[in-house]
Amino acid sequence: MRILDKYIIKNFLVSFLYCLTLFIFLYIIIDLFGHLDEILKQRASLSILQQYYLSMIPFIILHTAPIAALISTIYTIGTMNKHDEITAMRAAGINIFRILSPFIFIGLVISMTVFFVSEKVLPSSMKTATSIKKNYIEKENEKSDKTKARTTIDAIALYGKNDRLIFIESYDTGDKIATGITILQQDKDGNVSKKLNANEGKWTGENWSFSDVLIYKLDEKGAMLGNPSFYKEMDIDIERPEELISKGAYYEFMDFKNLSSYIRNFENTSPHIINKLKVDLHQKISFPFTSLIIILIGSSFAMKIKRRGKSAAIMGAGMSMVIGFVYYALMATFIALGKGGILPPVLSAHLANIIFGIIGIVLVRN
Repeated sequence: MRILDKYIIKNFLVSFLYCLTLFIFLYIIIDLFGHLDEILKQRASLSILQQYYLSMIPFIILHTAPIAALISTIYTIGTMNKHDEITAMRAAGINIFRILSPFIFIGLVISMTVFFVSEKVLPSSMKTATSIKKNYIEKENEKSDKTKARTTIDAIALYGKNDRLIFIESYDTGDKIATGITILQQDKDGNVSKKLNANEGKWTGENWSFSDVLIYKLDEKGAMLGNPSFYKEMDIDIERPEELISKGAYYEFMDFKNLSSYIRNFENTSPHIINKLKVDLHQKISFPFTSLIIILIGSSFAMKIKRRGKSAAIMGAGMSMVIGFVYYALMATFIALGKGGILPPVLSAHLANIIFGIIGIVLVRN
């Protein structure tokens, strides 16, 4: 590695780690004050809070690394422009692609690191953080259930007791009502032998009362045997609401392999929801490379800043905000189109990276 490469990477990493550390502290401070009432009410100990926020660090890094990389790229190139280092490099015959190659390299390293964190560290850390938050920070007693704010949880799916695959399109935590219920009963060989569809299910405090229930018997190939049975009302013994939420509502924190298996288990349920899960699956690959793409386009814009001093700093900060906003807005739009079935899951997850990657390459070449 050349001395020039080491110089650029060192300057980038200093500002990147500074930004990342700042974002982590800001997140913790904002979250701490946001839950201060609950923390004081539940008298959460300092050790519990420390464990909770340490568990949240992988999640914070995952979502702030691209912005930290963008700011660091624009700052590093801006500083080099300020001291005429870019001009000196160009005068020495070094082309733009060679100057930006250290940024591309560090972008790849950051992307691979983020992917590793999301696959190997995030699932267990978020499980710990969620458990601590539920049991020590936002703990509620039964007397306060009626005063809880209403929350709707979408796409609950889990492998339940008695070899059942349970899928719920939506669950209202205030009224404790589930809608769009599908339950697949598996036999000893793992084949689906029975399928239950229910329009609605209400938790009575002891069991689930389902309404408008259709039950299908299936053969080994999944074909229906005879006519379905219809029941206006039926009590079903499945997991309690808190178990459904804790086990089936946090699939976004699974690693790629487990989420793939998770989707295969529920491929015979609602195609609409399976489509949403497939978008989330492909996002697990596309999102870590956000840092690389955003470094590419950020560096191409930063190379065009010729001003110096405060005006350059203001322009760089403004550019970071604009690029970040447009990129995330575009990504959110494509993801929404994918989950809505308008775009294929693979395309919706990667399209923002493809578009911004092409724009970055074109800008660098020009």
